[in-house]
Amino acid sequence: MLELEAGIEPSAWDGDADRHRGFVHDQAVTLQGTPLMPPVIVRCLWLPKGEHARERRLNDAAQGLAKRIVAMGDPQPSLLTFVNAGPDELGDPNFEFQLDGQHRDLSRVVYGERELAAAIDQHASLRLDLPSVLSLGDTRGRLDADALRRSTLDLDAALELAPVFVPTEAYARALGTLRRHAFLVMSGPPEMGKTAIARMLGLALLSDGWEVHECTRPEQVWERLDPQRKQLFIADDAFGSAEYRPDAAERWARDLDRALRATDEHHWLVWTSRPAPLHSGLRRIHRERGGERFPQPAAVQVDAADLSPPEKTLILYRHTRAADLTPAQRRLTYEHGAAIVAHPHFTPERIRRFVAGRLRELDKGADVGAVVDAELSEPTQAMATSYAALAEEHRELLLAMLDSPPGPVAERDLAAALRRHASNGLSHAPVDLVDRLTDHFVRVLR
Repeated sequence: MLELEAGIEPSAWDGDADRHRGFVHDQAVTLQGTPLMPPVIVRCLWLPKGEHARERRLNDAAQGLAKRIVAMGDPQPSLLTFVNAGPDELGDPNFEFQLDGQHRDLSRVVYGERELAAAIDQHASLRLDLPSVLSLGDTRGRLDADALRRSTLDLDAALELAPVFVPTEAYARALGTLRRHAFLVMSGPPEMGKTAIARMLGLALLSDGWEVHECTRPEQVWERLDPQRKQLFIADDAFGSAEYRPDAAERWARDLDRALRATDEHHWLVWTSRPAPLHSGLRRIHRERGGERFPQPAAVQVDAADLSPPEKTLILYRHTRAADLTPAQRRLTYEHGAAIVAHPHFTPERIRRFVAGRLRELDKGADVGAVVDAELSEPTQAMATSYAALAEEHRELLLAMLDSPPGPVAERDLAAALRRHASNGLSHAPVDLVDRLTDHFVRVLR
C-alpha cells in the first residue's frame, strides 16, 4: 500500500517481521490527505492479543521510538504507523516526548485495520499483486457481480484457497509474464500449485471487473471470447489431477496460433500444461509465420515447482492458521515448520492434507519426523486417481522404469524393460511414451 500511494520501495523496511519493522524516510509523504514532513519515521507495529501483552508492547514501542528520535537529534520528525488495531488504541494522537528537557509534539498518521481494509478495496493492483489480502473481510463482496455472473471460474474452490494462499515468487513471475505477454504456461509436476496460482489470479481479477473462465477445450475459449470485455481464460489439462489426459495439451497446441492472436492487455490466457506441446506449437508458429509478436517458450513458461523452503514453510503456517487446531498443535508447526516441509516431495497438496489430517493427531513430544515420513509414504487421492486413469501402456512404462538399472538409462535398455512388462507389444517408442508422462509422472533431467 505504501509503495502504491507514496512510491516507497519495499526494500526500505528493516527490523523483525513479527514484532517491529520500520525505516526513516527523508522526503515528505502525504497519506489520508495529511502531509508528513521529513524526516518521516515509518513503523509497522504488531500488537499481540491480551491487554497486558498489548500494553507491554506499546510501552516498549514508545520507549524505542523516543530513543530513536533523540538519537536523530531532530526536534520535529513525523510518524507513520501501520498497526493491527484501531488508531485509538495507540493513545494520544499527538505523541509527546522530551528533547533537551522540552516537550515536543509528534505529528502522525495511523493506518489501522479499518484504513488498511479501505486500501485493499481501493487498489485493484494491490489485490492482484498480493491476492492473499482477499481473505480479509468480505471476499465475495469485493467481486464484481456482473463479471461473476458471466464467469465459469470454480468460485468455491478459489474462495477456499484465499485464506491459505501464499503469493510466492512463482506467482509473481506468473503475473509479470501475463502483464508482458498476456499468455502464461504454468509447468511443473502435479500438486505444486499450478491450479492454485491460476485460480487466485482469477479471483483477484474478478474483483477488478474481469470475467474468468475455466476451459478444458479450446472451443470453449472461442464460445466465450468477447473483445469488449476483460477476460482471463484458464486452460488446464488436468484440473485437480482428477484424471490424466495427455492429449489435451496437444489439442491446445494445435490451436495455439489462434489463441495467441486473441490475447492482449485485456484478454489473458493461462495454460497449465506440459511444456513439450508448447515448445512444438511455438516452433511451428515461428516457422510458418515468423516471430513478430509470438514469444519464445522460455519467455512465457513459469515452473510452479520452484518453491523455496521459506515459501513452503509459510504455506504450512497459513494452513495451520486457517485450521481449527489446538495451541499445542500450532506450536508444533512453529517449532518444526521448516523440518516438516524440507523434503522436496512435500508438496503444497501434501501440506494441506497434513494439516487436515495427521497434524491433528500430534501432541507435545510427538515424533514429528516419523509422522512426516508416514505422510510421504502414502499417495494423495489425486495421485491415485490420476494413476488409475492412465492408459495401460503408460502404466507399463512406469513399471519398466522401476525395473531398469539405477542412474541414466539408454533408450534401448528402457525398451528391453518395457518388453518384459508390455502385454500387447510396443505400440509406441519409449521416448514418445516418456514425453506424454513428462512433468506429471516423470521428470526428465538433461
